[in-house]
Amino acid sequence: MPAGWDAATAWRRLQGNLPDGPARQEVRERAIKAVIDRAKDLLRHAARPMRRETVGWPEDGDLDLEETLERPRPWAADDLRVERRVPRDADVVAVLDMSLSMTGEKIALVAVATAILTLRLEHVSVVAFDTVPHVLVRAGERAPLREVVRRVLEVPAQGYTNIEGGLISGVEQLRRGRQRERVGMLFTDGVANVGRDPATAAHRYPRLHVVHVGEHHPQGARTCLAMARAGHGKLYRARSYQDLPGVVRTAVRELFRG
Repeated sequence: MPAGWDAATAWRRLQGNLPDGPARQEVRERAIKAVIDRAKDLLRHAARPMRRETVGWPEDGDLDLEETLERPRPWAADDLRVERRVPRDADVVAVLDMSLSMTGEKIALVAVATAILTLRLEHVSVVAFDTVPHVLVRAGERAPLREVVRRVLEVPAQGYTNIEGGLISGVEQLRRGRQRERVGMLFTDGVANVGRDPATAAHRYPRLHVVHVGEHHPQGARTCLAMARAGHGKLYRARSYQDLPGVVRTAVRELFRG
C-alpha cells in the first residue's frame, strides 16, 4: 500500500477501487497524515498571525508610553496603557476550484493549502465548486484539522467550472460569521465555463484575495485580476499546483500580520 506523500496523491484514484475495510482506512489515514505533515513542515518557522491592541493596566503587556501620555491628567491607575499582541480574529472562507481537471496530486496540494489556512487562522470555512458549490466546512463549525483535510481529499473532482457559484456560496458562509473582519480566498485557474461573470460575485465580498493557479491562460489571468479588483483584494500567482501551498503561506503572512 502507498505510504507518505504517495498515499496523498494516490488517494483520489484508490478510494474508488479499494473496498471498505482496514486497507482502505489505512491508506486514507496515511494520505491525511501526509497532507498535514507537509503543511506543518511549511509552517515550521512561521508565527501565527497576531494583532496589536492597547488596553488598560493591570492587563499583561508592555507599557505604551505614547498612548499613556495622551491621557488627561492627573493620571489614575487605569490611565496607564499597555500594548499586547493577541491572535488575529477574522472569518475566512477558502473557495476551492475542484472541477474535472483536478488530478490526485492537485487535490492533495489544494488540501495542503487549506490545511495551512486552518492551522494559522482561527475561523475558516471551506467551499469547493465544480458545476455547483459544495460546502465542506460551514462558518462556525469547529471541524478538526484531520476532518477538514479528509473532506477536501474526498471531494469528487467532476463537472464544469462555475466560479460564480463557488463565490456566491463562499460569501454566504462569510455572512454567517461573527468576526468583524471577513475575508475570502479563492484558488482557481480563472477559466470558467459555467455561470455568469464571476467578478460580479466577487464584488459582494468585503475582501476577496485570489490565487491564480497553473499555467498562464489569457482568459484566466484577466478573470483572476478582475475578481481581485472587484473584491478589493490582492492577486497572487502560483505558477503550478506545487507552488500553491507556499504562495498561500506567504499570503497568510502578508494579509494577516498585525
